[in-house]
Amino acid sequence: MSNPVKVFFSYSHKDEALRDELATHLAILKRQKIIEAWHDREISAGTEWANAIDENLEIADIILLLVSANFLASNYCYDIEMKRAMERHETREARVVPIILKPTDWNDAPFGKLEALPKNAKPVTTWQDQDEAFFNVVKGIRRVVEEITKSKNSPSTAFQNTTPTTSTPSQTSGGLTGGQRRRLEEERDSVQEQYDIVSKISARLRQTYAIETDVATKFKLEVQIRENQTEKDRLAQQLEEIEQKLL
Repeated sequence: MSNPVKVFFSYSHKDEALRDELATHLAILKRQKIIEAWHDREISAGTEWANAIDENLEIADIILLLVSANFLASNYCYDIEMKRAMERHETREARVVPIILKPTDWNDAPFGKLEALPKNAKPVTTWQDQDEAFFNVVKGIRRVVEEITKSKNSPSTAFQNTTPTTSTPSQTSGGLTGGQRRRLEEERDSVQEQYDIVSKISARLRQTYAIETDVATKFKLEVQIRENQTEKDRLAQQLEEIEQKLL
């Protein structure tokens, strides 16, 4: 596979041993180059860890939430990684897959509406054979990978109609002239750049909010986060409108 599906682990460091077990069970998918898996222990010395996490979270195709009481109690996992993961899931930029490691009250969490692994959301540590639990998880992840790969490889609507059509030399598909298409593409690139900047600011604000203890400062941060999200939504809508014009 030329473009492996990118998988991001969101987990509490207290559950690192279980994350390692899952990574081991996913090894065959990595050997077959079906997936590329990443977690924060991949960060090399001298690298800004927050930036590395943000960058890999933003490009992930699948985000695995390794759920336990430790995960739910972690401000960084819950307030930053999980919330951003769910935002990307809602906009269909990525798939969030909760993996229930240990018994805990997770059903009312934002990801509680999602189908969880292993089967019947039975926590991994409660299975009589833990290897069987992870095997069940890997089968579920493989199915998600196959769905994403199929979606990526399916031809876009722009190429589904193979019937020849006539057009004037100055026009391209969609009735746009070459100049109009170039201007739209330039506008799209500019808006995308703005969106990426706003997304990074959003991540920084959430990080600061998660560790801030002063009530007044947290309130100001909440206002900034809402304003930032409004701007992100506006830019996302603008991008969608441009893409529609380019079809």
